[in-house]
Amino acid sequence: MPRTESQSDAAQRMYTERAANYEDSWHPDYSKRFMKLVPIKPSDRVLDLACGTGLEAVIAARHVGDDGIVVGVDITEAMLSEARKKLDHDETLHRRMKLVRHSVTDLTGCPNVDRGSFNLILCSSAFVLFENPEQVVAHWREYLKPGGRVVIDITHEYNLRSGLLLEKVARRLGMPFPSNRSWIQSKESFSEILESCGFVVERVGTLEKIVGLGSTYLGLDKADEQFDYVVNGPLTASIVTEELRVKGREIFQRRVAQCCS
Repeated sequence: MPRTESQSDAAQRMYTERAANYEDSWHPDYSKRFMKLVPIKPSDRVLDLACGTGLEAVIAARHVGDDGIVVGVDITEAMLSEARKKLDHDETLHRRMKLVRHSVTDLTGCPNVDRGSFNLILCSSAFVLFENPEQVVAHWREYLKPGGRVVIDITHEYNLRSGLLLEKVARRLGMPFPSNRSWIQSKESFSEILESCGFVVERVGTLEKIVGLGSTYLGLDKADEQFDYVVNGPLTASIVTEELRVKGREIFQRRVAQCCS
């Protein structure tokens, strides 16, 4: 991956590869759990950002009724293509949903997305991809009606920690990486960002055991194994450079040692 690759280009590359099999994973079950926490009312206008294959948007559409609307926005055409298949065979979804290909970090000029027009903004399983979280949520706030809400998830600070360590290694070496998790220190980290952008945080919750791995432990004796697992994973294999594989291993081992001490 060239060093100049943008966040949107990186997302399109990664999720184009994953689109056809994206739902053969923990994501559908997680989306159901996530949406149980979302306060949707009939006639609501809902904006689902980074909507992907439409897992959350479809659930939202069942709740808004024919007087409401769900607009799903995603940058990756392959993911939207999977979402459109859900609308093709369901007249109710076809009436209540619109799917748009556009950057979610800059919604200026996005069709069907007007400032100050939404009761609710959703973003699930995507926020760690954004380089500037404060800038993103401040921009999204412009699209809410007065009193509107956002429901956004972020990963736990200890979730898939080997991936976080590799991210830190890549940044130390000045290399690109497809996620931005280093700002997440605790569940309060995102609350602080939201409050700095003028939001009032009503609720912070934790969903456990999302990926079905239970509790795992990263020990120094497994450092090499974990490094190989992460650099060859579905999100990183195509972008990890040989330089990162060579130089990064030693730094990764040192980081693991620091975590274990």
